[in-house]
This record gives sequence, C-alpha cells and structure tokens, in this order.
Amino acid sequence: MEQLCGHIIRLTHAPIHVYDSAGEETAVYVDNGEQPDILAWDKEFRNSLLAKRCIEYPVLYLEANQIVYGIVSSPEQTYVLGPCCVNGEISSAAKYLRKAHGLSEGSTYGLFYLSLFEFSEMVIMLYEMETGESISSNELWLKNFFNDALDLSVRKKIHHVFYANQENGTVHNPYSQEKREQDSIRTGNPEALQKSFQEIYVGKMGTLAHNSLRNAKNLSIVVVTLAIRSAIEGGVLPEIAYSLSDAYIQRIEEMTNEGEVLALGRQAEIELCCLVRDTAGDKQQNPVILKCKELVLQRMHAKISIGELAEELELNANYLSQLFVKEEGITLKDYIAREKIHFAKQQLIYTDDTYESIAYSYAFFSQSHFGRVFKKWTGMTPGQYRTRYGKEKK
Repeated sequence: MEQLCGHIIRLTHAPIHVYDSAGEETAVYVDNGEQPDILAWDKEFRNSLLAKRCIEYPVLYLEANQIVYGIVSSPEQTYVLGPCCVNGEISSAAKYLRKAHGLSEGSTYGLFYLSLFEFSEMVIMLYEMETGESISSNELWLKNFFNDALDLSVRKKIHHVFYANQENGTVHNPYSQEKREQDSIRTGNPEALQKSFQEIYVGKMGTLAHNSLRNAKNLSIVVVTLAIRSAIEGGVLPEIAYSLSDAYIQRIEEMTNEGEVLALGRQAEIELCCLVRDTAGDKQQNPVILKCKELVLQRMHAKISIGELAEELELNANYLSQLFVKEEGITLKDYIAREKIHFAKQQLIYTDDTYESIAYSYAFFSQSHFGRVFKKWTGMTPGQYRTRYGKEKK
C-alpha cells in the first residue's frame, strides 16, 4: 500500500492520511511537507470526515462544491485522500481552504487540479487495494451523490415540464426529422442534410436551460454529440470524431453570441457529414486496419514502429504490412508519414510554431528530414506552405 500511496500522491499531489479503527493517525503520505496539514490543523473537520467512513464503498466528500476528499475504509483502517480541486479554480479554492480551516495568517496552501473522474479513479485504486473489492466510477458517483432528495427534485422537475408542455400545447420537434438529419450524416449525404435543416414541422427544440445563451449552448452541444455518434457509425475513426467533438464543444463554451453558438452547432454537423462522405470507403474496412489506423492516430507525436503496431495487434509485422497495402493501396510506412504531414500542415497554418518544433513534435529525426518528407507529400517546403496558407492562422 505504501508504494501505491506514493504513486497516487505523485499523480494528485494531495496528502493521504491513514487512521486506525479508533481514529488515531498511523501514517501520513505527502508530496509537499512544507505546507500546512489541514487535517492536523482542523481536528473538528478531520473528525467530520472520519465520521463519514463506510466499509461498503468509498466516500467522496465535496467541500464547497470545489474541493474533494476521498475516504476509503476497511474494518482495520481508513485512508483519507485530499484535498484536491475539481473545478479548475485553484487560487479561489486555496483561499477558501485557508479561511474555512483557520490556517495561520499569511500561510499558503498549494492545491492540484484533477477532474472528478480522475480523482475517483485514484480513490477506486485505493479501495480495491485495501479491500479487494471492485467498484466502477459510475457506481461510486451514484452511491455518493444520488440520494432521495435529488431523486425527488428530479421527479418534481419531470412533472413540471410535462405539465407545462401539456398546459401550453407545446410539442418537441419530431423524431422523424431528427432521424433524417442523423441518417444524412451517417451516410455522408450533405444535400440530404441541408434538406433536413429546411424542413418545416410543428414543434420546437427543447428548453435545456432558462438562460437563452446557456440554452443555445446546451442545444448545440447535443447537436454535436449526436452528430459525432452518427459520423462514427458512418466510418469516421472514433479518435478523430471525439477530438472534433472536444474542439467544437470547447469553442461553443467560450462563445457569448447566441447566433454564433447555434450556427457552430450546425456547421459541426455539416463538417462531420462531409467527413463521412470523404471516408465512405472505410465503412466496410477490415477491423484490423481500422484498429491499426486508430493506433497510428494515437501515436502521432511519437516514433511509430511497424513492429510495435503488429505486436499490439497480435500479428506478424510482414503480414500487417502486406494486409495494409492490400486494403489501402499504400504502404503502412507511407500512411504513417502522410498522416503526420496532414497534422503538421494544420500546425503550420494555425500556429506560429517553428519548423524545428513541428518536426520534433511529430518525431521526425530532424528539421531537414521533416522538410524532405513534407515536400514529398505536398510538393512544397514547410516555409512555402506556411507562406501560401498562413493567412488562415487564428
């Protein structure tokens, strides 16, 4: 357990306190021993955490909805992991901790940010090592955060929405229109997609928030999410689709113009539909080749060995190379180079990164090696390409 605690601390930078069944501290694992120990400083708070001990499952405690602690217990001892910041606002969370727990004037407290999912995974590791029992992150959240009060509030909201819609005669946009929209993306048919946009129907889009900008953002996020799933079903590699989803949704969240938000959601559908159309030949592709492409995509910034790809796919390297040529009409080595150049082109257009930086980012041996490969695939040097297309930089 000591080795696991050390590993978790290196990932979370949060202390782990260990207590016996009587509540006496038996060990402390820390990343930074110079900052105040909140559980030692605020004994009342420490006791309140220990009072939450539960042998049946790990406990997650959110303080002020921004700071999390994990409590893992067995009959013999209890581990308390935390604090960790889960909302990204580290400075305000640290300020809250100093005030809430009465730390000495002028003291500092360093917090580390982890998503609730990442923190939960650390707690689950502790729990499984300590108890030998398994629990998923979904089970963990349900046991900790879904209670009777929340269930009642949801039931009330469902009743209110149904009643209001019936009272006002409000109906949603028809599912048949939504299905035509998604089918257009799934089959890579931009013309049919545009027609689905122009359909006139009784009903309206759902109300997903009372604030109009937030509602527009939520609607666009739903649109992007559905389109991503349809694009994957249409043959787009999941890693590409999910990355596009992340980019579009992050951009939507940054926007303050309601019209631009709604337009961007529609543009995402159009881009994904065209992407399906352009990769239509992949729909019936050999699953081994699809998996190989996924592995290549995941390793764009590393030196990619065909031998290592074959090993992960549990194939002979020569067989994989021959299969790739047969299915794709291009050698696997050339495919890897082509894909690296594809992403390097985007970096030349949208960033000011140096040619050397881009070369090493995609694991070329040198800037000159990058330049030779780039010219082979584009007919231009990186400098010529940036000069021609760099006007698109944001």
